[in-house]
Amino acid sequence: MLIISAYDNPPPALESSPTHGEESMRNRNHSACPNSGAHFVKLLAVAVLIWLGAPSVMAGSDEQALLERRVHDFLIEQAQPLGDSVSVSVQRNQARLPACDDPQPFLPQNNQRLYGRVAVGIHCNGDDGRTRYVQADVSVSIEHVVLARDVSRGAALTAQDVMLEKGLLEKLPRHAVTHAEDAIGLVATRALSAGTTLQSYQLRRQDLVKRGQTVSVIASGEGFQVRREAQAMDNGAMGEQVRLRIANGELLQARVIGPKRLSVEF
Repeated sequence: MLIISAYDNPPPALESSPTHGEESMRNRNHSACPNSGAHFVKLLAVAVLIWLGAPSVMAGSDEQALLERRVHDFLIEQAQPLGDSVSVSVQRNQARLPACDDPQPFLPQNNQRLYGRVAVGIHCNGDDGRTRYVQADVSVSIEHVVLARDVSRGAALTAQDVMLEKGLLEKLPRHAVTHAEDAIGLVATRALSAGTTLQSYQLRRQDLVKRGQTVSVIASGEGFQVRREAQAMDNGAMGEQVRLRIANGELLQARVIGPKRLSVEF
């Protein structure tokens, strides 16, 4: 049997039309992958901008570090005589300061306090005489005198009454006594408890001359010296001036030089 095909050539392959879901997926994939060349150019531009800005940022950081180091070292040197050890923390400025070439720190005020919060002036080369100010916290460790036991009013302090303790100068009372020899022999102006940090106003020098006492007075001058007795009109400690009444009723001033002993120089 002879069979004749209805096609002279083989039929072309059939193409299936994409479904709605496949078309949507293709569109999403296309939108998720933008042009890679444009994306690369943007990244390159950002990198160039960062690279261009980096030198100025680094330079500013180096200048700030130099300024802080100069202020730190300056305050360490200035405050070192105040105590046993000194630490300094320089406060960073919130606002960026202009560039400062070769910063030179100085103290803005004479007799300026060098502990606690301290202000430091800065001179910069080529800055037309303008002055900048930086603040720093200075901590000084120091020995100070405290009472080893209770002391009554009017009692003269002995070596057994006092001892030394470590403390921070910026936290101590303003008139704290820092050397034991500055307290021994002085008299308490009021009752004080053990552990009290001694302050200079709580002490006074011991009177070596009492009002109404008969005292010995030495009058001296060029080529002569006279000793006589007089009556003290005031109480007086070592080195203080006291009024005296001599035998003829005349008043004069003399300096206390010991127990019941005074001196007058002509």
